[in-house]
Amino acid sequence: MNLFSPLQVKHLTFKNRVVLPPMATERSQPDGAVKAESIAYYRDMASRGMGLLIVEHNFIAVDGMASPGQMSIAGERDIAGHEKLSRAIHASGVLAALQINHAGSNRAETCAGSVLGASPVAHPVSGLIPRELDANGIAGIVKAFGLAAGRAKRAGYDLVEIHCAHGYLLSQFLSPFTNHRSDRYGGSLADRRRLLMEVIEEVRVQVGAAYPLLLRLGLSDTPPGMEMHRGGLTLVEGIETARAAAAAGIDILDISGGLCGSRPAGLEGEAYFLPWLQALRPAVTIPLILTGGVRKAETAAEVLAKGSADLVGVGRALAADPEWVRKAKVQFAL
Repeated sequence: MNLFSPLQVKHLTFKNRVVLPPMATERSQPDGAVKAESIAYYRDMASRGMGLLIVEHNFIAVDGMASPGQMSIAGERDIAGHEKLSRAIHASGVLAALQINHAGSNRAETCAGSVLGASPVAHPVSGLIPRELDANGIAGIVKAFGLAAGRAKRAGYDLVEIHCAHGYLLSQFLSPFTNHRSDRYGGSLADRRRLLMEVIEEVRVQVGAAYPLLLRLGLSDTPPGMEMHRGGLTLVEGIETARAAAAAGIDILDISGGLCGSRPAGLEGEAYFLPWLQALRPAVTIPLILTGGVRKAETAAEVLAKGSADLVGVGRALAADPEWVRKAKVQFAL
């Protein structure tokens, strides 16, 4: 495969292997409604020629908001703005996905609603101590993820991406660093990932079997080659979770960091999450997205040629250079 090989996922054809990963712009209305500014931004980004554009994380409930200006898919009123946004992306012949998320305790203190989490322990990034979710609260969040995914489908998005990374709520349940529960949602890895599995199941119910689903998965709390968040989610546990997610019906895995986030401090160089993809590749057969520090087309091409990933997320480099995709096509004479 190369950067410009098509990829078929269910009924969707990706025209190339370049992905614009979700990057928060915080350009929405105070209540999360889509602004004309966001539509113009994503229309411009889609014109740069990637195969898939993943719109930044949207909160699924008011108490799941991560920061002021974050986009919302928490209510029926949000659908109209997202319809305009998905149409703007499709105008350039680009597939559009929407990322859905609940921040949990990894949020700005100024956001509305209670601070919720897996356990009442300080979040290592925000420092906030959440109220531990009870069974009813967990059931409500599972339902909210499903309803949000259904809204995204109705708004015209081709795919939905569930966010289980970067220390947000699903990631908090997955990590023993932030999950100290003794009930059926804590303890063993199978129990810590139970919430994620229930969310995947509910989302699938809401969108149907034929609709493609992505999962942004924080594969470990500690970045490759570094010591961080000791006692958190390990790479071995992350790989096992990826296998479980694929078996549960996820169609594409978008690999990133857990509590360490998408750009861990001190981690430099091209494609810094590549060692994780190389470790994960033998364990799953569904397509993988490599994101993190990919700046050069040569890097993306090599990763694809070696089969370490099936799609490559190019974020800041593509945002900085509108001609990145065209230059890559010329460079490789494709």
